[in-house]
Amino acid sequence: MKLRADIFGVLQPQRTPHEGDLLIVEPLLDEAYFKRSVILLIEHKESEGTIGLILNKSADVVLNNVLPGIDCKHEIPLYLGGPVETDKLMYIHTLGNDIISDSLSLGNGLSVGGNFNDVMLYINSKAYDENRIKFFAGYCGWQPGQLANEIDEKTWVVAALDDVPSAMSACGNAYWVQIVKHLGKHYRAWLNCPSEPFYN
Repeated sequence: MKLRADIFGVLQPQRTPHEGDLLIVEPLLDEAYFKRSVILLIEHKESEGTIGLILNKSADVVLNNVLPGIDCKHEIPLYLGGPVETDKLMYIHTLGNDIISDSLSLGNGLSVGGNFNDVMLYINSKAYDENRIKFFAGYCGWQPGQLANEIDEKTWVVAALDDVPSAMSACGNAYWVQIVKHLGKHYRAWLNCPSEPFYN
């Protein structure tokens, strides 16, 4: 039986993407980094391009084992932010400039980047809470106009980030399912699409 891909299509028109928004991938995209991914936009300028971080792809290693100088009794998860510059460490947090100076607000109390010395002081302190800072290896990047084209091609749904704590703890397919449920009844068919549709 032939699978009807149109029943899993992205509805148009779409929300205009902004920094702090989410991109939710359509369920039939079968690509290692982006399959069942939810991406947080951390920079978006039509004339300059877009940068995002995949929220729900674990690197299956802990930061303690790959970053010198960590003296923390907790294992710090590392996530795969995307296929670009995978040796670059990125981070989002809810700590603001009071704890991590020079960080940039994305709205909803969420910030990106900031002074790395402050980050190290925080993760080595008794105040460290893994639900307040999240680390990524690499990032996703789009050239000017590229993301708009992919949205027009119905690869992504753009949605507001309404639940920051869930984004900070997001890992695996369950977070994609959670976000798709939040999109509403028009995307309910996505939840019935098997993760390996061409093998069913």
